[in-house]
Amino acid sequence: MFAPSLGFNTAIIKQNDNFLALALKIKRSDNTCQIYYLQYTTLTDLLIILRNQLHRVAHRLLEHGETYRGQLHEQAELCIKNIPGIDANEVQMPEPERRIASLTLKPGKSDSTLIAMLQSEQIEIITIDDTQAEVLLLAIRQAFLHADAEDFLNLIDSTTDFVMLYAVQVMEDTRFNYEYFEHELWKQNLFSHHLAVLYCYETENGKKILSGAVIKTNAVHPSEAENSITIRINEQCPKLRVVNEKYSLCEIFSKVIPTVGNMDSLEACLHPLKTFFIEQQAKLEF
Repeated sequence: MFAPSLGFNTAIIKQNDNFLALALKIKRSDNTCQIYYLQYTTLTDLLIILRNQLHRVAHRLLEHGETYRGQLHEQAELCIKNIPGIDANEVQMPEPERRIASLTLKPGKSDSTLIAMLQSEQIEIITIDDTQAEVLLLAIRQAFLHADAEDFLNLIDSTTDFVMLYAVQVMEDTRFNYEYFEHELWKQNLFSHHLAVLYCYETENGKKILSGAVIKTNAVHPSEAENSITIRINEQCPKLRVVNEKYSLCEIFSKVIPTVGNMDSLEACLHPLKTFFIEQQAKLEF
């Protein structure tokens, strides 16, 4: 049984001036300390988990106001008092067996229990209270700032407020050429609703919807946050980006897909997207 986390410290490890891993040292309530190393994939998973915890914190602030704000302040002070030191050797000569190979989340009502599979195949448990999430996020950002790698963190962070499930190109006969992106169930469950997204372009034959996506997100529909996500995935996803090289994007359409039964199937996600596509393309041609 692992004791709850008490304090955090972070550092960036580089190789040839490129990001290699985040060193995360955790001090526990029993005064023991453990060091972990997270590379791109597991760091992204951690950021998704922490962002989700901040989402819960925001809801509690609305419900409980200053009382909960006081708890956040107390926890931040406690974390600062218990920052564990990171030795130079832990950054310069990291132990490969302390690398986290994969993370699995067991969500609690007010905390997140992370099941970390280490490279050594040892399993360790990391518990992060919701009131600690912002402190840890700040510590991670500070490490990237010190390493002059904030742009890389921003790139990772831009993929943590949604999960991409399907990216589609619309063929000339309106068939969907799709790509599926697999995500662990725990990760999908952190997001509240499925969103169908369509991208409309100016072509030689007028306005045409040429691509689309199905994602899962917590962003309010419609909202600036949602708009930001739909623009980002169009710029970042290779399957969607191909269309941008031929035509100019002129409109983005989005619609929440109602949750009906099992949403894990191809039919459950792509059928609503196809229906939405037919409706929107008909309006464009009217």
